[in-house]
Order: sequence, then C-alpha cells, then structure tokens
Amino acid sequence: MTAERTIEAQIRSASRIEPHKLPRLKLLGEEWAEAATKDFAEFCGGGLSAEFAGVAPLTIGAGAPEARDAALCLMLRSPQWTEIGFVLGDAMAADLFAEAIFGGPGRSRASAGSMQRALTALDKRLAEKGLATFAEAANPVFAEIAPLDLKSDLFVSTAIPEELDELLPADGRGFIVLTFRLRLGDVSASLRACLPEKAFAMHRRKLATVPERAAPAADETWAKNIQEGLQLADLEVRALLDERQITLGEVSRFAVGQTIVLDATMDSLIVVECEEQRLFRGRMGMTRDAYVVRIEEKIDPTEEFIDDILAD
Repeated sequence: MTAERTIEAQIRSASRIEPHKLPRLKLLGEEWAEAATKDFAEFCGGGLSAEFAGVAPLTIGAGAPEARDAALCLMLRSPQWTEIGFVLGDAMAADLFAEAIFGGPGRSRASAGSMQRALTALDKRLAEKGLATFAEAANPVFAEIAPLDLKSDLFVSTAIPEELDELLPADGRGFIVLTFRLRLGDVSASLRACLPEKAFAMHRRKLATVPERAAPAADETWAKNIQEGLQLADLEVRALLDERQITLGEVSRFAVGQTIVLDATMDSLIVVECEEQRLFRGRMGMTRDAYVVRIEEKIDPTEEFIDDILAD
C-alpha cells in the first residue's frame, strides 16, 4: 500500500502545472480577452470589453471556500478531459452583462444610487449568455496549442460553493485560473476561468515556448521619406591626384615655392573619395575655367585591400 501511494503521489505531482514556467499561457490569456471582446460586440449594445489580469494555480478545498465571493458560476465540459471546468463571476458581473446587452453606458453603482439586488430570471439568462460567450471565445485561441473545446453546462447563481463541492471529485480539484476584468464605462467586474490542470498537462512543451513576433510590415511612406532625406544629406567628396610617402625630415624642410614631384600624369586615373571611403577612379580634365573628373571605373574594396597589402 505504501508503494502504491508513493507512485500515486508521484503521478499527481507530475500532473501539477506551474503557470510561471509556462509563459505562453499569459499570451493565450491576452488573446482570449481580445476574442471575447469581439464576441461581446455581436450582441451587446454597450462597449463591453475584457482584459486579461493574470494566471495562477488553484486547489479547491473541502467546501469550496475559494468560490464564496462568486455570484455567478457556469460549469464547463469538454470532450478533451473528464473533469469539469467553470467560470466564476463576482456580484457586479450580472449587472454589467445586463447593462451592456441593453446598451447602457456603464455607470458605477455609487453614481447610480442603486443597491445590490436579487437576480431576476432575466438577469440570470443574460448573465448565462455573457459567461457562455466569454468561455467559448477561448476555443479558437487555444485550438492549436492546447485544444479546449469548451461547452456550456450547468449555470448556478446560488449556493455556488456547495454545488462545486458536490460536483468536484477528490482527485479533480487542481485548476489553472485565468483572471479577467470586464469593463463597461465606469463599471468593472471580475471573471475567473478555472480550467483543470489536466487540460494543459500534455501541452507543457508548447506552453513553455513563446512564439517569435512577426516583423511589422514596412511603412513605405516612412521608408521613402528616409530615402529622400538621406539624398539631401551633405557629404564631402574629394578627388586625389596622387599620394606619395615622404619622411618627417622632408616635411620639416618644406618651403614656399618648393616643388613636390608626383608620379601622376595627365593620363593617370585619380581616386574619388567620399567621407574617406574610396569609391571611383576617373580622369581629370577641364571644362571652361573649371577642373572636372570623368568617372571611369568603380573601386572594388577587396581588390584595393589586397593591393595595399602587396604594396607594403
């Protein structure tokens, strides 16, 4: 019995998920929030939005005290796993869904002067619609990484801890909780999506890696403006007639009127530089009263480098 319990404990330990080691869960949570916001817009008259707030592990204890602050609960089923999942909403969630669906602007309870009231049958139906829409928005987001295939099941708005405690088996109380904030105007509410650890246990490798972001498309207008701006930049261009090495002693004896003999002739190719970078060779000539250089060939930097080495 001791050996069996040890093996069972090791199996349970291996199935535990540590969200901080799975950075892709955060990205998927953010995508889930975006997908839910788009789906809300299809039936909500107001601008209801979802924001991802974080991810953490959760073990539901006896009596499910972790759900005592919840006012709404939608059970979730999936063909991918035998355990149940669920979404919990706080006391503001029902009012927020009702106001969003009927096109309300989203006013804080204090400004509206209203008090928390018991949910009507209509409140419950609207809240169930909102929670189901939110939950099922996750399916396309997780499809390629950790398929969920979530389906709405039992909706509960009273005695939520007791219902959960009865439904959850002793070996199925480990969850990954993704927390979200719902916002409508000045009103916000909290949603917690509790999904079984086993839903992610087989996908650790994919969830541990973060995909590389695709490079943003180039802005053609910006690139054109940069190109035109560079074309207007001022650069220094020099034409070198010839170069000659002399000693420091010869330089010290330079005098006005002294002649320096160069090897260049009128037929020699002279070097054209730009910002000390040799670019072309050309021939020197005259037009009217100005000296000109006609470009003859482009300088190959590799060939120039080899010539310099051989010359040394």
